[in-house]
Amino acid sequence: MIPAILTAMHTIELIGSYVARHAESGLTVDLTSRRSRSTTKGPISPLCRKLVDLGHDPSGKVHVIRKALDRDGHIPVFQRDRTLETWADVDCVESETRSVRVQKYRPLPDAVGAFRER
Repeated sequence: MIPAILTAMHTIELIGSYVARHAESGLTVDLTSRRSRSTTKGPISPLCRKLVDLGHDPSGKVHVIRKALDRDGHIPVFQRDRTLETWADVDCVESETRSVRVQKYRPLPDAVGAFRER
C-alpha cells in the first residue's frame, strides 16, 4: 500500500486587485492604501507570509480564486496550485512602466537595520 501524504490546502480569494482573504481562517490583507504609489505589490505573497508566521505548514498547497463575474461561484486564477512557501518567497510587482513580474522577496530596510535610533 502506498502511504498517503496529507498536505493542507489553503484557499485564497482575491477581492479586487489589492485585497486577499484566506478562506479557512478569514485572515485578510488589504493593500488599497498603497495603490497610489508608482510601484505596487500584489496581496497574495504578504498573506502567505503571515500564514507561515502564524504556524501554517509551508508545504501546504495554495489555491487562488476570484469571484466569477458571469455566474455564481468562484473561478481559479492560476492553472496550478503552488505551495505556501513558494508564494511567501516571492512578490508580484507591477509599476507604471512595466507589467506584472515575479521577483524574490526582500524584506524592507527595517529588517536589515537601515533605521537606527540615535
